[in-house]
Amino acid sequence: MPRQLVVVDPAFGSRLRSLREERGLSLRRLGHLVHCSHGYLWDLEAGGKRPSASVVALLDTALGANGELSALVSAVSADSGELVAGPAEPGPDVAVGLDFPQDWRHGAEVAAELWRGDMQRRDLLVGAGFNAAAFLTPALRWLTARLEEEPVGHGDSLVGEPHVETIRHISGVYRSLDNRYGGGHVRDGLVRFLDTEVAPLLRGRYDARTGIALYSAAAEATQLAGWASYDAGLNGLAQRYMVQALRLATAAGDRPLGAEILAAMSHQAAYLGAPAEAVDLARAAGRTAAESGIAAIQAESAVLEAQGHAVGGDEAACTAALDRAERAFDRAENTSNPQWIGYFDEAYLSAKFGHCFAALGQGKLAARFAVRSLEMDGSAYARGKQFNLALLALAHVQSGEPEQAGAVGVQAAQAAESLSSERARAYLATLADRLTPYAGLPTVQEFSERVRPLLQAA
Repeated sequence: MPRQLVVVDPAFGSRLRSLREERGLSLRRLGHLVHCSHGYLWDLEAGGKRPSASVVALLDTALGANGELSALVSAVSADSGELVAGPAEPGPDVAVGLDFPQDWRHGAEVAAELWRGDMQRRDLLVGAGFNAAAFLTPALRWLTARLEEEPVGHGDSLVGEPHVETIRHISGVYRSLDNRYGGGHVRDGLVRFLDTEVAPLLRGRYDARTGIALYSAAAEATQLAGWASYDAGLNGLAQRYMVQALRLATAAGDRPLGAEILAAMSHQAAYLGAPAEAVDLARAAGRTAAESGIAAIQAESAVLEAQGHAVGGDEAACTAALDRAERAFDRAENTSNPQWIGYFDEAYLSAKFGHCFAALGQGKLAARFAVRSLEMDGSAYARGKQFNLALLALAHVQSGEPEQAGAVGVQAAQAAESLSSERARAYLATLADRLTPYAGLPTVQEFSERVRPLLQAA
């Protein structure tokens, strides 16, 4: 099958923006309708990215464009130069990573194939689309698994505890860098580590005890690669990493990590406007967290369920889930929590409360929690601080305080300048969109000038 490159008419971006504005849709609202981030849609309108066939079809439907946008996108064979009518179809390789095999050996092969494919066929996998429903089968298989696989390797190279500790240590370094500088800075290096170092270990020789620890460490690193891909705006690819991380955690029988991966799936689903799936995944995470007995993960699961309800507009269900999250957090003991959930503290919980109220349009409440969320370690969690500043600015807009929004927005833009994070840019794009009616205010003008080069950067 010849490779295909997407060819986009120069008028695509401006026409997309015109159709969106004619229908009175914000970038965030349109993003919810087509399951894409608002930052990605901003890039499409600005001409910074090329859309996939599935995204164009969804945009045509959501905007009632009767195929007008699809007509502006074609495909050309990269091998022959021949123009192909209609938008490009994804190649077969983009299906890599969505399988959740019944057998742990096959699961290791699929994960390794994903890592290798990401390194060698990146153009195909980067274009992979996101489908929140694709999370549900892996979640169901996790919930019904016995978690007693005890993987044993029969390869040539002996694998021991030092190898496992190396994976955990390097994952910890990458996690710290991800929090400080964004997923775009760490993703490629982490994927390379998985492909060149972790995959050979999975093919090595080890007993059940070492195998359980090895697969747990590999799952943790794979989940982090998924999170970094999500932060970098590679949502379809991130989804595949999350699925494979959950499969590896299943082989390890690691309930706490499985709950964390399900929570991450819920996080991504809510962000991309799939509230029903976000709620289901958060509930699956909560059930697993209860079985593991770790209250911090139970609190995280509950607050992510609340966010799913908020995105779906169900205020009563959101409030009930927030109450459960607060009670679970009060029971949490940080000293007994896994290292990888060290980010989950009172500031993080406050930020999630703020996002819930912002999604419900309750700016005053959102601002109150956003202020609390800024009581955090801004050096270790620089990306989180940028998110929280953007949240506070948005809450000010919702509260009818555009001048304060502009002033805080300047801080959020400044914080984003050292980050390689598509989500950081997306939050700024949403804020810029919401502040457009107040362009004459001095603080809003200052924000617009500060944020413009960030949003124009590809």
